[in-house]
Amino acid sequence: MIFYYNRAKVGILIFILCLASSIYAQNNDRDHSTSLVFPTKSHAPLRKATGTHLFFAVGTATSVDNPQGVALTKLRGQDDPDTEDDDDELSVYGVNAGKNEIIYNTSLLNIEIYRGEPGTPESLQNPRGIACNASGDVYVADKDNGRIAHLFNEEGKNLVYRSDSRPNAENFRPFDVTLASGGDLFVSDSAGSKIWTWDSSTHHWKVLIDSIDTPLGIVSYDRNDEWTRYKQSRLGIICENGKKVVITDFEGRKLSGYKPEEKNAALRYIATDYYNNYYLTDAANGRIIKIDRHGKLIDTIGSEGKGDYQFQHPQGIAVWKRFGQVCVAESYAAQYYLIGTDILATDLSRNGETLRLSFELTERADVTITVMQPGKSEVDTLVDDRRVPQGGFTHRWEIPENAREGEYVFRISAVPSYSSTKFFRANRVIRRDFKHN
Repeated sequence: MIFYYNRAKVGILIFILCLASSIYAQNNDRDHSTSLVFPTKSHAPLRKATGTHLFFAVGTATSVDNPQGVALTKLRGQDDPDTEDDDDELSVYGVNAGKNEIIYNTSLLNIEIYRGEPGTPESLQNPRGIACNASGDVYVADKDNGRIAHLFNEEGKNLVYRSDSRPNAENFRPFDVTLASGGDLFVSDSAGSKIWTWDSSTHHWKVLIDSIDTPLGIVSYDRNDEWTRYKQSRLGIICENGKKVVITDFEGRKLSGYKPEEKNAALRYIATDYYNNYYLTDAANGRIIKIDRHGKLIDTIGSEGKGDYQFQHPQGIAVWKRFGQVCVAESYAAQYYLIGTDILATDLSRNGETLRLSFELTERADVTITVMQPGKSEVDTLVDDRRVPQGGFTHRWEIPENAREGEYVFRISAVPSYSSTKFFRANRVIRRDFKHN
């Protein structure tokens, strides 16, 4: 099943303000990856929201101070079942850890702040990760209070404290929390070097993985989730203080993993999309790393800086799996992207009278390949709008016997199968001189 994103209005607020793009996503320059792309102006007029934008939204009520986890959901209480026009209008929760608060939206344009009185059960202390669901439940890894705080958002208008919970462990310091579709929680305990589970029906805690080195970000997807392409149940866990990722099943059995080549990598938070890919924030290198469900590196996105397609110390990341909306919290700003695709590792080789064209896609896409032969005005279509999965693709073309010698121009076009499909396509051009043997 494929989902198409064609909404015209702004449907999301991320962390500090309603986000959007200042340019169109048609820019295919190779100075940045297009695995994530800017929305169009019609979708949202701002792409990157800074502390200045927050000031204009809430005045002196708060300021950006150590942003951490981000979570997205479509609340059932705000969903009109008679129309799909509001399906992309999400509730967004961002942890503003330095202020011990949660910043969230109650409508497309209104921002509210959850902050408890110090010393009360409602107050947070150095919070980190956050998770939520469509029913209104919000769970916060309240690190220095050594607990998971349960908040509730009544129809998207008011975030209130409900309760808290913690396992029987003296050094429990949760870094992140993820919520399975059935309501159970998985929690990374960075101080205790454990992964915990919390049963939503019995409220019991148990250790899922013991002696895991400094776990940080954690994310889950499961076979019962409507927006999960491959019906499996998996955890993605950043560990070794941001140097490694392990992928396990819900019983804690390790299945695969990923380790960046860069020794200075500082992975922090992790999110997953509809196709069960993982997105990792690398705070040290100002980038997003995309790996597939088996832990294979797909792409690195962005670089350190304040410009377009750049990040400064990225932390929290969240993906709305239905449409591929992506939110990233960083020290300088909060950014909003859509999932696109990129064409990498292009190669054109010849074996006799056969040309072999190969490349890799960072996201499944509808691919068209054309060739312009020398001395001809028309274009020959070799592949016409074919659905190609993520990964490697090869096309072999038999050179016509009457082919003219000269420069042949091959064009590859890839349109993502969801998210940005209506306005973005990745394009690559390969030129090759041909002479008869």
